[in-house]
Amino acid sequence: MEKTDSLTNLLKEHMVEISTVKANKILVSLGLLAEKERPSSKYAGKMKKYKVLTEQGLAYGVNQENPSSPGQTTPHYYGDTFPELLTLIQRAGKP
Repeated sequence: MEKTDSLTNLLKEHMVEISTVKANKILVSLGLLAEKERPSSKYAGKMKKYKVLTEQGLAYGVNQENPSSPGQTTPHYYGDTFPELLTLIQRAGKP
């Protein structure tokens, strides 16, 4: 089983000056991440957004079940392919 970690932790580990929010937006624009919605467990009629890796995104990580929200996943990225993913994020994020 390959070691995975959150995008926030991997960005910090690689000392990258980009926010997780911005990196996620870039990953969505690249088609590697998608936004899904689920009904809120606290507020009737409200929807909660969460991110999932797409088919192409699964080359860089896995969708792990979120322990605090069953049925919702959280993307976790492979440490060994993260540098390649980071290059894609940085290229796409350049003005």
